[in-house]
Amino acid sequence: MPRSTPSVLVVGGGAASVFVTVALRERASVLGLPAPEITVVARDVPVGLGLAYGRAEAHHRLNSPASAMSLSPAEPGGFLDHLDGIGWRDVDGSEASAGSFVPRQVYGGYVAGAFRALLDDPASGVTAVRGEAVSVVDVDGRSAVTLADATELRADVVVLALGNPAPGRVRVPTAGVGRTVDDPWARDALDGVRSADRVLLVGTGLTTIDIATSLARRHPGVVMTATSRHLLLPAVHLAAPVPAGPGLRRGDGTPRLPELLHEFGRQLRAASAAGEPWQPVLDGVRPQIHALWRGLDVADRKRFVAHVARRWDVHRHRMAQSVWAELSELIDSGALTLSADVSGEEFDVAVNCTGPNSVAARGWSPLVDALLSAGEVVSDPAGLGFDADASGALVTATGDVSTRLFAIGAALKGALWETVAVPEVRVVATRLAERVLPA
Repeated sequence: MPRSTPSVLVVGGGAASVFVTVALRERASVLGLPAPEITVVARDVPVGLGLAYGRAEAHHRLNSPASAMSLSPAEPGGFLDHLDGIGWRDVDGSEASAGSFVPRQVYGGYVAGAFRALLDDPASGVTAVRGEAVSVVDVDGRSAVTLADATELRADVVVLALGNPAPGRVRVPTAGVGRTVDDPWARDALDGVRSADRVLLVGTGLTTIDIATSLARRHPGVVMTATSRHLLLPAVHLAAPVPAGPGLRRGDGTPRLPELLHEFGRQLRAASAAGEPWQPVLDGVRPQIHALWRGLDVADRKRFVAHVARRWDVHRHRMAQSVWAELSELIDSGALTLSADVSGEEFDVAVNCTGPNSVAARGWSPLVDALLSAGEVVSDPAGLGFDADASGALVTATGDVSTRLFAIGAALKGALWETVAVPEVRVVATRLAERVLPA
């Protein structure tokens, strides 16, 4: 009797849902199985955009080069082929190359277009339902997913591709500010900012760069100040791609955080002494991150978050050279200043650029609240997301690893650390598919 494939319901309409869909279909094909029935439940259409690509402005660029952005590991040149197929050219007229940092809107079109092609193919087994999932319960060994309008859908496996929650309310140092923008990615969030406003950007990460360049383009002459504890801006990608380094050498046993940091520092010093850039050293560690993170005990994970994470993030999540050119022009002209010591009374508006809350926080999603209350999911020990295994299978309140409830993307930050960039999403989608469809 032919082996059947489980049906899968994916909750979420961002890029991660498309990566999961593609990975499951490719896994079934490799195993010679029928294509699984996959239903994607999304609040917004088209599926594939999410906040990252659906709210991006035309000048917002990817933070990874085009060569790293394919939907499928089986087709590593897929995104470059797409760019060639649509005749994309950069603002300077240049064609796409492996090292191009393409506008996020263009990438969103690639992801959404791939999903739309599956929807248009009756034989694909892929469908989309517009709505908001509010509960997932086990019914006779299958998952029953209830939507806000009381529609019930059933599947063998559910994947939570929830994206990021909005940031929390901006507080210090905004006392006395005329008004605040708590979520800069909300629709029309920046429409109330005026050219004459004195703008405080709380945070100095990638979101700050997006918002600063957007406001400067909308309101030439606007005056902005960005503030954070350490005033660390994201680092800049090299002008041309350089092969990644070998990664960290690990001895027998499970290394502790100090040992890993010592080896990492040794490689950085060696690169500096040889007159070589530091970026390949970090990029060589990137494929090891999931295994390294899972090898750390809870105490070391918390130490990393407290003492290393911010510096790791600004060097790991880098900006394109063209983005830095625009940002540095704002700094040099005085349109943007950096200051750790600010007073809210000096500003007309403050924009929260501190980044999202944990997916496992209560209050932002009825579905997350319901799953936490039912013990179907728990926060990871470091409080960064859901507890899960390396494939995204979620851990319950009793410590069991679920066979029917999975997650991908930001929800897995505490389980894997690096989970939101496309290369990591693609890796986890592949692992998830292998877990759902074992050989």
